[in-house]
Amino acid sequence: MEFKQNELINDTLDVHFGTWSHTLNTADFVPAKYLDKIDKYIFKLLKKKLKETEIFYLLHLQELGYKLGLFEKLRVAFSGLKPLYCGEKLVENMENEISNLREELEKCKKSKRKKKTNSSSDENN
Repeated sequence: MEFKQNELINDTLDVHFGTWSHTLNTADFVPAKYLDKIDKYIFKLLKKKLKETEIFYLLHLQELGYKLGLFEKLRVAFSGLKPLYCGEKLVENMENEISNLREELEKCKKSKRKKKTNSSSDENN
């Protein structure tokens, strides 16, 4: 089962709800009309970001090998988000590669320590 779209939506909502949390208890020193404008602006950005998550999900499906329909391909093409998606994928792949190399380095260090302790114990016997 594919949960990528849920992860994208959860990340988006977490960020925007965090932004909305900054407007709590501010009615004492910010006029209500400005808070209404801020709420509308945050909501507008949230709607835009949710549309972007749909495009990212389509790009993810396309990467997995699913065939996209004509209108889905057009949405992806006109969104202009493909270079951003590819850049994020590249960074993610590099981070994974770095973590794999760190794990291998730790394994090598542990094996060297074991060899040292074994060789020193052999010398003592």
